[in-house]
Amino acid sequence: MQELKGITGVLYAASEWVMRLSAVNLIWFILSLPLFIVFLTVDISSLGGLVLFGLTVLLLMPLLFFPATVAVFATVRDWVTEMDYTSVVRTYLSHLKSAYLDSMKAGIFFAALWLVWYYSLLSIPAEKTIVTLMLLIIGLALFAYTISFMSVSVHYRMSGKERLKNAFLIAAGSPLLSLFMLLSNGLLVWISLTQLLFLLPLFTCSLGAFLSFSAFYRFTLKVEKRAAAYKNTKEGFPK
Repeated sequence: MQELKGITGVLYAASEWVMRLSAVNLIWFILSLPLFIVFLTVDISSLGGLVLFGLTVLLLMPLLFFPATVAVFATVRDWVTEMDYTSVVRTYLSHLKSAYLDSMKAGIFFAALWLVWYYSLLSIPAEKTIVTLMLLIIGLALFAYTISFMSVSVHYRMSGKERLKNAFLIAAGSPLLSLFMLLSNGLLVWISLTQLLFLLPLFTCSLGAFLSFSAFYRFTLKVEKRAAAYKNTKEGFPK
């Protein structure tokens, strides 16, 4: 097939990317919809509501939301590292199936972390502004850690503990990378929830994952290049 050039080629490439991002995001949205319904419908003004909210999040986040989101990152990784664009839906479902158990286990851990953070934020009196600010900063750090974990999980083969440790080291030791992940995803979520609601089922997660993993991948390439240069320099010294 002859390669399209000029404005026609640009429009064709753009339409392909729109299709890929929207197809993956739509599956993710459908799988995550039960959790979103809980966020919108459960009344947390009472103790019973808080308990119900916590139990449903602890159930739905590991079973649906976390595996679905990790599968988005795995699909995006194929696009970034291998330029593999074939059968987007089949690729996504394959990643969802192959990594489901590991993602579910990680989802339990992160669901517990986020619930502890959320309940801590709710329990702080309104006048405790400094404590509230500290918890908000912790929430931002936790968000960067979660995104880093998903990127590490789909890019490296290692145990669950190693993924948790390396994701923490990357999130804490690479402030520019973490800041980019926070700003890009935060802006996407804000626009999706307040300005363009249609983005949520079509682009929010897939585009956020693409931006985050692309930045993560560039970071890993730089680290590997520096490590290789250091190794070559070290081997060059006489023993």
